[in-house]
Amino acid sequence: MGKKNPLLEVDPLCLPMGMRVGPWRIQGWRGRGAYGTLYRVERQGHEGSGSFALKLAIAPEDPRFEREALLLSRIQSPHVPRLLEQGVWEHPSGAHPYLVMEWVEGESLYAWAARRNPTSRQVAKLLAQVARALEATHAAGGTHRDVKGDNVLVCPRNERVFLTDFGAGHFRGAGTLTSKLLPPGTPAYRSPEAWAFLRVFRRHPTAHYPASACDDLFALGVMAYRLVTDEYPPSTFPDDPKAKVWREDGPGPQHPRSLNPNVSPVLETIILRLLSTAPADRFNGTTREAAMTLEQAAQNSEPELDTPLFFVGQAHCPRWRTPGDLRRAAEMDAAARKGEREQNDKSVRAVARRSRARPHVSTRIWAIGGAVICTSVGLMLASESWRLEKQQLPDSHQGVNAREGERVAVGNSVMFVAHSSNPQGDPVSTLGLPLPEKPFPGQRKPPCEPRFETAIRGACWVGLKMKPPCGNNAFDWEGECYIPSANAPRQPTSNPQERR
Repeated sequence: MGKKNPLLEVDPLCLPMGMRVGPWRIQGWRGRGAYGTLYRVERQGHEGSGSFALKLAIAPEDPRFEREALLLSRIQSPHVPRLLEQGVWEHPSGAHPYLVMEWVEGESLYAWAARRNPTSRQVAKLLAQVARALEATHAAGGTHRDVKGDNVLVCPRNERVFLTDFGAGHFRGAGTLTSKLLPPGTPAYRSPEAWAFLRVFRRHPTAHYPASACDDLFALGVMAYRLVTDEYPPSTFPDDPKAKVWREDGPGPQHPRSLNPNVSPVLETIILRLLSTAPADRFNGTTREAAMTLEQAAQNSEPELDTPLFFVGQAHCPRWRTPGDLRRAAEMDAAARKGEREQNDKSVRAVARRSRARPHVSTRIWAIGGAVICTSVGLMLASESWRLEKQQLPDSHQGVNAREGERVAVGNSVMFVAHSSNPQGDPVSTLGLPLPEKPFPGQRKPPCEPRFETAIRGACWVGLKMKPPCGNNAFDWEGECYIPSANAPRQPTSNPQERR
């Protein structure tokens, strides 16, 4: 009898902890999609250098991984994962390609919003970062082709956003990997023109739909609509009766504010523009213009931008968030920020120790070391001071049934990319802010719901049952943390179509 090959017993879908893939040691399994499985790994021999994300192909010799690596290597953006390495893992079933990227824990966009109560201003900032990632992708000659909430990750400690999972992406000169008319993608996010192409060329033997920036912008609009209303716009699939709104002469989707009156008019205008039935009306197919418009909206002085989008209570339905979810998210965010501060403190102390351990170095080197320490401490203090000066509103959300449909590449909603620089600046926080003297626009006024609301200064507030420093967008009142409770929406008294 021949010797038993232990690799035959190993399934690429679920590698055991401690196993090596090239120079990378598996630390844990994190998710899988249609084409790949995601693992958390560390480099052997460099265990103290931190964790990384390894995406391993399910099928041997999958050509998608080579194309994804080529696309990622061309994109330069602080909001797109940076590729560190690509390689091949030899298995008895064949050679499985893999990609290695930087890692930080994060939440998918919808999961982040499901446990918080963001404002329109916060949403505009998040969407602007996604648009900047798409801008860099398009500038590199590529298209993402699967923009959706599951592929957008939010870092809870500072609301940094990353667009991930380029397994369905394409770029100029790349070969066609499928014989289907439409490229890989999630049906709920497909543009009307993509389905129209399918209808016209259904029987054509060699036709392939050329996805463009307009398709990515439409998907961004679907994601934005879902983010602020907890619902998807009508399906664009031609056989769906509701798809008639997407015809060239159609009215388009129901306005977000008719579903959720807390959505800012400025943000609603941008979302409807992204969802225009005519591709050219989507910011002329220019993601840079869309990003700039979203950034300008985030700086707008319109008071509705600071109204919490969702309603706080025990209802388990769209556009409602429970106090328990808000409290847990606030505690998690506060812990994440504390961990980041502690890590920064360790880095500063490490630099100081290295400087003290080398008394023989030249005066110039000592000066450089001192400058690094002072700069690091100064940036930390300035960042904290800047956060305390800002004043925003709460954070929460709840989930609805996702219409994500098919999975295109690896579902890496736990992978996150850490970059050393932050050109956008850290989002603001309300750590330690006192309760304002007056209610916010749209805030619920007494009589308050006694089960979970407290009347303070002429308005209703929801207690988070935690002590200061309070979490993101929570306020300090007599040693407790509170978030404002928003008014419930009024039922529409007229046809939404007539109010457009």
